[in-house]
Amino acid sequence: MKWTKQKKIISVIILSCLSCIFLILPILMPQETAKQNNNLQKVEMTVSLIEQENEGALLVQKKEIEKKFINMVYERLDGTRISYFIDAENGSKIELNDLIKEEQFPQFEEKIKELLYKKYPKFIADILASNQGEIAYEIRDTELIIYYSNFTITPAPTEELTLTVDYHEIKDYLNFKVQLKDEKVVESDNNLKNERKYIAFTFDDGPSGAKTKKLVDTLEDNKMHATFFMVGNRMALQPETLKYVLEHGNEIGSHSYTHSNLKRLKKEELKQEEFNTNLVYKNITGEELTLLRPPYGNINENMKETMNYIFVNWNIDTEDWRYRDSEHIYHSIIDKVEDGDIILMHDLYDTTIEAVEKVLPELYVRGFQVVSVSELAKIKGQTLEPKKVYRSIK
Repeated sequence: MKWTKQKKIISVIILSCLSCIFLILPILMPQETAKQNNNLQKVEMTVSLIEQENEGALLVQKKEIEKKFINMVYERLDGTRISYFIDAENGSKIELNDLIKEEQFPQFEEKIKELLYKKYPKFIADILASNQGEIAYEIRDTELIIYYSNFTITPAPTEELTLTVDYHEIKDYLNFKVQLKDEKVVESDNNLKNERKYIAFTFDDGPSGAKTKKLVDTLEDNKMHATFFMVGNRMALQPETLKYVLEHGNEIGSHSYTHSNLKRLKKEELKQEEFNTNLVYKNITGEELTLLRPPYGNINENMKETMNYIFVNWNIDTEDWRYRDSEHIYHSIIDKVEDGDIILMHDLYDTTIEAVEKVLPELYVRGFQVVSVSELAKIKGQTLEPKKVYRSIK
């Protein structure tokens, strides 16, 4: 009897609670719906204002991500892009850093900087990494595209400056989920582009210690390589410089052992020159030399018959040894250069280094890529043959 009474009391309480819920729900639901509608109106208003600001521009993307935020990207009439992020819940404009985990934002910035220097020469990457311009962000399914515009870069690049960031690189820094490609793709200076023009820089008479290393560093800063034709007896004195040249992606050829006029030597003397130079090089690197830049560019039939080298001369002579003037060297290259040229310089003079520092950025923005002789031949689809003479590779 007692238990039956308790059951009745519990039933009354449950029914009372349910009644309260049913009474309150009609009140709460309109409030929640009104809130959602209000937020939606705020989002639509923000979108509308952005559309008005960009009237006449092309809408490239309007993408909602995880119902958290909206990414809008416009291409303006001048070809530059502008982007916006909108909070999908309250319609407020937000910034890129709102999409990044707060504690990971410094790491995110460092990763973007690292990728910029992988893709671009230093004179461009330095400026882009400074953020002293306009940056737009386009969030795609598997990658982030960053567009850079209105940056002051000298000399000024003519290409659109962008960075494609594979989510493999930044997934740990983002506060939203992303799709990953099967394999990570990183934009790099090693991705040689068919539309660029290619030329070979060559430096004779080294190695020359700090000067050679500075040239190597300048080439590397500009994402370029060269061929260094070294004198055998100087190689023996500077093995570390030789290694430094190779470690940074450059090529080494022979410039004879004693810098003699090889045209005047007999067969046995020529063989000795070749043997001595190759011995020094092999002792340092374990490899053998295949290219020869004969001193003074002198070649005769006796040399071709006797020496087992690919002979490499040039078709642009900067005469840097004669003028020792960086402006003269600069103009001897920039005023004449064409696709497939081989250019002669020496890694002995400060004025040559100054000219190279100035000319490499200018060559880059004009669509030239400076490479080694062997790289040039490979790009042009040619096989360099021993005992033949090459002055250019077209």
